[in-house]
Amino acid sequence: PGKLYCFSVMMVGGYEEELLRMQVARGISIFACDSFTVMSSAVVDLGAAPSGLIHAKTDDIGSLKCNFGGPWHLALNSEIFVHAWQHVFQKGIYRDHSWTVKADPDAVFFPGRLLQRVDRHDAISNIYLNDCDQGLHGPLEVISIGGMENFKKGITNCTDSLQHEFTTWGEDVFLRHCLGLLGVNRVDDFRLLSEPACFNEDPVRDGCSSGKVAFHPFKSVQSYETCLDKSGGLPVG
Repeated sequence: PGKLYCFSVMMVGGYEEELLRMQVARGISIFACDSFTVMSSAVVDLGAAPSGLIHAKTDDIGSLKCNFGGPWHLALNSEIFVHAWQHVFQKGIYRDHSWTVKADPDAVFFPGRLLQRVDRHDAISNIYLNDCDQGLHGPLEVISIGGMENFKKGITNCTDSLQHEFTTWGEDVFLRHCLGLLGVNRVDDFRLLSEPACFNEDPVRDGCSSGKVAFHPFKSVQSYETCLDKSGGLPVG
């Protein structure tokens, strides 16, 4: 069994696709995990790494269109990510891995650093890692195999119970509230994520040298690679 199963959800034809093509070519971010999946609204060939060991094609999970709204004018994307998580459960790859990770395409993510963080936990435990003082934030979502089994059993109940929030909040609030409803235990780890919504950090302005697991948001290939190259770690580390 592997340690990390990682996935991203990608909008076709925009900056997310450009970022993922670069990540595949360099063998970084989710493509440095033991297994990976990219989901989108179409099947897109994202290319291969020079080693030839990695070749990525997206899985088509249907439309990714969503409205923006709520008090913070957020992407109201809970329903899209319910489909994404259901796809993860149907594929079943997660069952062969200790941890499942959702990483946004514009998050500079170091799987090797995450491995060092999760090694202190028992993956069979019923837990998820909370990355933000505001509660779980979406650029990086990390759930143990124990937590995933409970999430799989209860996602339909969550969708029914939390439907009223879909017009107010985004997918990370759905996940946070769902895991809470299902009794998946929250474990704080504030070395996971650097981003403006958490602890008022601003890696775009201040750089990516703090040694955290992920930095967000970097929406161009140039800014992403600058963060990566100045992070002080190996690209996969």
